[in-house]
Amino acid sequence: MTEHNNTLRHSSAISYQILKSLDEIESIATEWDTLLDHSPCNRAFSCSKWYLASARTDDSFSPHVLIARRDSMIAGILPTAITRNTLTFAGELSDYNDIIAHETDRDVLAGLMNRALFFGNDYKRVRLNRVRSDSNCAQAVRFLSPSIDPKSFSIKTNSRYIRLPSSYRDYLGTRSRNFRKNLKRARRDAENDNVSVCELNVDTFSPARLADVFLSLNLERWGTACYYNLERPRTFVRKILPDLFAERRLRAFALMNEQDVLALDLCMVGANSLCSWNGGFLSDASRWSPGTLLIDAGIKCSYSAKFEEYDLLRGEEAYKERWINSTREIGCFEFNAHC
Repeated sequence: MTEHNNTLRHSSAISYQILKSLDEIESIATEWDTLLDHSPCNRAFSCSKWYLASARTDDSFSPHVLIARRDSMIAGILPTAITRNTLTFAGELSDYNDIIAHETDRDVLAGLMNRALFFGNDYKRVRLNRVRSDSNCAQAVRFLSPSIDPKSFSIKTNSRYIRLPSSYRDYLGTRSRNFRKNLKRARRDAENDNVSVCELNVDTFSPARLADVFLSLNLERWGTACYYNLERPRTFVRKILPDLFAERRLRAFALMNEQDVLALDLCMVGANSLCSWNGGFLSDASRWSPGTLLIDAGIKCSYSAKFEEYDLLRGEEAYKERWINSTREIGCFEFNAHC
């Protein structure tokens, strides 16, 4: 699209609506995901199916999706819900929440935020959580009038990621000699035992199988304390993983012994990144350093896809420090509605 046409599109009149039923939201799913794929938002966390699965597995949320239209076309989506008199992002398993829109569409970003703050009669507070400091949502807050004062952008955690150098070889060159030595040893040990690392392919690995494999390996890894042993998150992943995998919004990397999956790492696809979200492994597989081999496979895939980042997401696990070279702030905006 030329710059001239982009300017015309952004200057057209904008209308707004609120979708409060899952049937209404499902009816715009194709438009939602088309817009998403031209935005800077994560292709899995911000997709229509993620929202719908979140809402259907948590009855404490009432859908309240704000839509901006320009010439009848959807130009922006704020995928929120209401719980306990608060407007917030639906669900708890997304690492990144955001307004779905073109990052240059200032009018839509500011307009959706303005609608959330001033035009909602069903809630008293707005709490926008798990938001990146470089997100559309953060931009929208900055576009608002200076008289609107959020309590703060309270930093809750940092996500840890690799800003990928020009080549995989260059990346390895930034790691320590001991790191490279351990990676080489893990590869050799796996090869000697006829264990291989691969990306699962929808043509040879049924999407319907993915959730069961993930749940069993995650339970094996974390035991009875496993979060996915709880009914709601277990139901959520059964609903969402097959569709994300089939649509390649999720990339799955596995440690395999012939047809047996010994370890699994699920990566959500970002606009310019792979995001290592969750996984697990059999206890017997620990001798092959499965985490090391699967992260390495994800990084190589990121280079093949010409992504700019490999993202290890939120959480302060010590192993991440061996891989990363960057961090970003993840936080929460809080407002009183009608402020």
